[in-house]
Amino acid sequence: MIARRSFLRSGTLLASLSPTEEHDFARRIFSRINEIRELHEAPALRWSDALAECARRQSIRKVELRFPGHNDPERGDVAARLRAAGIEWMRCGENLFMEKGWEDPVNFAVVFWWYSDGHRENLLNPAYTQSAVGLAQGTDGAWFVTQIFMSPPPPGVRMKR
Repeated sequence: MIARRSFLRSGTLLASLSPTEEHDFARRIFSRINEIRELHEAPALRWSDALAECARRQSIRKVELRFPGHNDPERGDVAARLRAAGIEWMRCGENLFMEKGWEDPVNFAVVFWWYSDGHRENLLNPAYTQSAVGLAQGTDGAWFVTQIFMSPPPPGVRMKR
């Protein structure tokens, strides 16, 4: 059962998920994506805690500001947000999902991404080796889910950005 407590954050009400609930939803989405990758002979993604924190922050920002698309009006696109977090990458991508009306966003996010060409390309891209999912829910019941994909630079190579 999802906790329905809420708190005011930057002027917008967020539903307060327990860390266990949030982690469970994120890991279930991540696991489903790896199951799909396995079916399509793409290598499994490795979970990244650093990416999970970036994805979680993006989902919270989507709840707070409700801006369209991938570009946060203050923090920029996924590449800019990763750079700001000190995460080095060679390739990066992002899938976003929003839905309202269901208590469990896991299946809806994965199915939505699968039936969207660009999102499916990210899901199956063998160049991506790391990923993570972060989510947030507004008190209005709207779920925002962010999955970030990345391939890090080779060992010993520092990327210039």
